[in-house]
Amino acid sequence: MAEKRDYYEVLGIDRDASADEIKKAFRKKAIELHPDKDTGDEEKFKEVNEAYEVLSNEQKKAAYDQFGHAAGADQAGGGNPYGAGGNPFAGGFGSAQGFDGMEFNFGGGNLNDIFDMFFTGGRNRTRDVEISITIEFEEAVKGTTKTISLRVADSKDGGRKNEEVKIKIPAGIDDGQSIKMSGKGEINRNGDRGDLYVHIRVRPSNEFRREGANIITELNVDFVDAALGSEAEVKTLEGKTTIKIPAGTQPGKILKMTGKGMPLLGTNRRGDHLIIVNITIPKKLSNKQRHALEEYRKAGGRKFW
Repeated sequence: MAEKRDYYEVLGIDRDASADEIKKAFRKKAIELHPDKDTGDEEKFKEVNEAYEVLSNEQKKAAYDQFGHAAGADQAGGGNPYGAGGNPFAGGFGSAQGFDGMEFNFGGGNLNDIFDMFFTGGRNRTRDVEISITIEFEEAVKGTTKTISLRVADSKDGGRKNEEVKIKIPAGIDDGQSIKMSGKGEINRNGDRGDLYVHIRVRPSNEFRREGANIITELNVDFVDAALGSEAEVKTLEGKTTIKIPAGTQPGKILKMTGKGMPLLGTNRRGDHLIIVNITIPKKLSNKQRHALEEYRKAGGRKFW
């Protein structure tokens, strides 16, 4: 028989993990390894449940921390402080305290039912579905609609159900935000449905940097244009436009185009487009340019900014 793995290693946690950390680690592992999932593994799923049964119980955890798996043997004396009949591990992979104080029995039964009880609080509760979608930066600017093929568990009819779902992604959505679609999750035995949560990933733009609803770009301005004032062409989310460079513009100055940023979700407003000015200085000068700068210096000019 294969040697039992360390329970902390099974859950992927440190030995000083808190009760909340133990619970979160168990939930993550159980979802990942549940036999219904593509990444499922029934034996590892049982192993995770066994580890949680022990580490979530203060008395069993204390015995395990001191004696390891040997604490599970019903021995009178022999180093087991609980003695015969007092073993906190008695029953092995039989029952565990649930998230809401419910007692769950793992002795036999259907793994799907066990999973339902852990994450829904009962066999007829609905379960939500989570997916991720990646969109382009331009799609986040204008909004888009994506059609996906979704395969969900249907406990009423048995097996799984394939559906096409249209997801309307609003303009202005940001990377990491989510969309909730009510009634698009899994179907329980009564025909009730959970929800679908769509997590959005937005590919970064090569031209714009986003901070909240604001768009940020950089603009290189010749030092003479910065000193005397000028105009420059910049690219915005709506195309190219011309902006004024005020005379005396300093390096790092931010020019703001109000209302030219990203749409603000749920409103008719938009953020701003912020332009950071970089002053460029030529590495080489013609004789005429050098002469003009020498004259400037003689006139009392010391700095251009």
